[in-house]
Amino acid sequence: MTLILDTAILINIERREKSVIEKIEEIIKTDPVPASITFVNYFEFIYGLKLKSQQNREKSMKFIEEFHCLQTTKETALILSNLKHKYEKSGKPVSLADMIIASQAIENNMTLVTTDKQFAEIEELKKIIL
Repeated sequence: MTLILDTAILINIERREKSVIEKIEEIIKTDPVPASITFVNYFEFIYGLKLKSQQNREKSMKFIEEFHCLQTTKETALILSNLKHKYEKSGKPVSLADMIIASQAIENNMTLVTTDKQFAEIEELKKIIL
């Protein structure tokens, strides 16, 4: 099970949130392949750095650069259009950012680790909600 870490998980790891780190360590015992992030997770994380001091920004950039960042493709767009149509039609709209994250996870056959319960709505997505 190769993992994608959602933005809130990245922030908790960077802040050394013990409970989250322990849960992630438990999960990776079954598959020690390094976790990845999506384009959206990278964007959200670096966007949040704008208010940090220069020193803290540099430290956080070193942290986020350790992760492989998945790029979007035409396949991502196809999956995204199908998901967006399905969940809007069913009356369970999900934000575009979350749909892109889910689409990249589905495309790459990866499991999303998140604290965002909105991802529970997306049946096609392999996920671990902490």
